[in-house]
Amino acid sequence: MSAFVVKILLVLAVLILVAAAVSRMRGRRSVGPVRQRMPKLVLVVGALFVAVGGLMALASFTEKNTDGMLWPMRIASLVIGLGGVAFLVMYRNFYVEPRVDEVAFRTIWGREAVIAYSDIVDYYVRASGGQLQLTVRAASGPRLRLNPRIYDLSPLLRANEFRQHNGRWPLRGELHGGTGTVSR
Repeated sequence: MSAFVVKILLVLAVLILVAAAVSRMRGRRSVGPVRQRMPKLVLVVGALFVAVGGLMALASFTEKNTDGMLWPMRIASLVIGLGGVAFLVMYRNFYVEPRVDEVAFRTIWGREAVIAYSDIVDYYVRASGGQLQLTVRAASGPRLRLNPRIYDLSPLLRANEFRQHNGRWPLRGELHGGTGTVSR
């Protein structure tokens, strides 16, 4: 395949990806003020890795490889590009949404879960590498682990204060003046 054809294919692929991203962002509706995503730094790093990987691929695949010296650069460009895509997927998938009676979240792998405050069996904060790390695990299995300084978890912290005061986690409706009965 000639270098000119490869250049054209790479430029078309980038244009298609940019057009798809812009069209998805334009029609996106607001989910609400409580859904929190990863910091924007993850998005910027992912975009930079994809751009650098694309430029390296463009440079290495369009040059003639008569002596085989461009294979390491080609492999590196693919690895860097895929690493950037992984950062973008992580940013796209993950969110945490603390609600009055529960915390909903989606992992970086796309698995959604909800932990009701009355269902919490493990709740602890520890220092790990100079950062705080909050771990919440439900009796039904889901586990949420994140930095409480990055995300606003005030409903969960209010539920923990309730637990410390009353000796148990609040039932549905207890924190906002309801009856406290669990509706199923």
